[in-house]
Order: sequence, then structure tokens, then C-alpha cells
Amino acid sequence: MYGIALTLHLLGTVVWVGGMFFAHMALRPTAEALFEPPQRLPLMYGVLTRFFRWVWLAVIAILLSGYWIFFGVYAGHTALYVHVMQAIGWLMAALFAYIYFVPYRRMGRALDAGELPGAGASLRVIRRIILVNLTLGMLAVVLGAGRPF
Repeated sequence: MYGIALTLHLLGTVVWVGGMFFAHMALRPTAEALFEPPQRLPLMYGVLTRFFRWVWLAVIAILLSGYWIFFGVYAGHTALYVHVMQAIGWLMAALFAYIYFVPYRRMGRALDAGELPGAGASLRVIRRIILVNLTLGMLAVVLGAGRPF
């Protein structure tokens, strides 16, 4: 059962952290270089819409599998780095929920109303928080892979 839980945990992490890396480091700069706001903002909103569906599944998979491992395998007795990873995971989930329910929805409303400056401002907020979450996610991966160092 540990193998199933760890696989779900890792797949969720790959989807979420890998997706953030791709979006922040490859998609965003390319979209900014190639498209003006009237094309770029709907593109980014569409990409985020599809990505966020997967992130919700990833968050659920990561949290459930993490606690499956934490309680099922280790009976709640683990090293400090596991507790740090747990705290990072909850912080990341909270930041993602904020992104989804506040600036992402605000961006959608702004696009529907044709308010490109408002949509752009929301996307900037999303981008900054994604960078924070990407950094936290990379730290969690290093802790998990390094156990610790």
C-alpha cells in the first residue's frame, strides 16, 4: 500500500510543481513576447482554467496520500523534515485556494467585462503567488528527496 500512496503523492507533486514551473518559466515569458494583452490575457486565463482543474486533483492526491503515508506507514511518528513538508503543503494549498477564489475569479470577471487592465492586474497577482508556491514546492521536493540531505 505504501507504493500506491507514494506514487499518488509523487504524481500529484509532478503535476502541480511541474505545471507551475512550466507556466512561470516557459509559457508566461513566451506569451508576453509574442502576444499583446488582448490575446495574451484570454490565453493565460484559458491555460489557468485547464491547469487549475488538475491542480485541485493534485492537491487532493498529495494531501490524502501524504496523510496515508504519515499515519498508515509511520503511525504519525516521523522526522522533523516530514512535518516541515506537511506545513509547506498546507501553506501551498492555502495559497492556491486564495489564487483560485480571489484573483483568478477576478480575472475572469474582468475579461468578461472587457476590462483588460483589471485582468492584467489579477494575472500579476496570480503570477507572484505562483512564484512563491513554486519556490515552496521545490523546497518540499528537496526535503522529500534529500530526507534531509
